[in-house]
Amino acid sequence: MKVNDTVTAVILCGGKGERLRPITEHIPKPLVPLNGKPILHHLMHYLASFGIQRFVLCSGYMAEKIDEFASTLPKSWQVHCVNSGDAIMVKRLRDAWPHVEGQALVCYGDTLANVDIGKLFRRHRAFGTAATMTVYRLPSPYGIVRTDRHQRVVRFDEKPLLPHWINIGFLFCDPVLVARDLEAAPDMVPFLEGLAGAGQLSAYKHLGKHLTVNTEKERQSAEVEVASFFSLLES
Repeated sequence: MKVNDTVTAVILCGGKGERLRPITEHIPKPLVPLNGKPILHHLMHYLASFGIQRFVLCSGYMAEKIDEFASTLPKSWQVHCVNSGDAIMVKRLRDAWPHVEGQALVCYGDTLANVDIGKLFRRHRAFGTAATMTVYRLPSPYGIVRTDRHQRVVRFDEKPLLPHWINIGFLFCDPVLVARDLEAAPDMVPFLEGLAGAGQLSAYKHLGKHLTVNTEKERQSAEVEVASFFSLLES
């Protein structure tokens, strides 16, 4: 399902990516390349495949590089770059809000996930809450040792998924309904907690792929996956 012109994608692009130095000494983290194309390129073209044509890029660190990147995007897209300087996340969103038309889909500019945006959009409307955030099962960073009741080792599970869910962005929200909470919140976590406390935040469980690019090792791993990544929509 395409969402067409009913959604503005608001993408947070202010990350410094300090753990990715020396690459990020010259570019902001969303412009770190994967197979020759910036992370942000992969994300925006994926969103566009669902019909999204309006984007707000919330920049800060090396904002001029985001401006340069935006100048290379398809002319048919409506792209606004909003430079909030060295600001917290909710300040960047507040600055972006005047450029939002329709509903907003807030994404992290340094994260890729093959979320079915059409399905997420339908679920958000069905939930009837002011916002719906996408959550993902937390993978263990370690292998798990399984034992029986006699403490004999019976098997090893290599980095299994844990029974916990994490926020990975892809936050659908009604800009009018969340505007007051956004204006009052001191940071992103209190903003989401405020919505949750009012019963206005739902969770959409993503069962597909999720890529972070926080270190050079993760970047190299992401390069291997990204070629076929977005063809693997969640089931």
